[in-house]
Amino acid sequence: MTIEAALTTAMETIPDCIAAGYVDMETGMLLGTKTTEPESEEVLDTLAVAVANLFQGQGVKAFEKLLRAAGVQDSENPGFGEIAVFSNDRLHIFLRTKEYPEHVVCYICRDSANIGLALTKSHLSLGPVAAAV
Repeated sequence: MTIEAALTTAMETIPDCIAAGYVDMETGMLLGTKTTEPESEEVLDTLAVAVANLFQGQGVKAFEKLLRAAGVQDSENPGFGEIAVFSNDRLHIFLRTKEYPEHVVCYICRDSANIGLALTKSHLSLGPVAAAV
């Protein structure tokens, strides 16, 4: 299965999902995309560049260090695994893959999406999407 086919299948299960992308944080490259709205393609291109900073930026690293010092975060598995961001009319879900820690799957949903269901379905899609790489 291609990465685009895996993203398409994931989007069909995630409520109100309008775009999906697969990002390599080391290069900042978008390795695969699927959108239902043309303007979402431009958003994914912009997100690909920003994802590395989102997961590996100085502020995030400092926060993770504080969590490890407090004993809240496991030092063997550093780094956030997921980040959800709400904007004016969109929900952005970013999930780091376990198989490839430097890869992130991004889903963009309308703000009408049920957040719990969107997160659950996003998690369920991670395995098949990472397997397509």
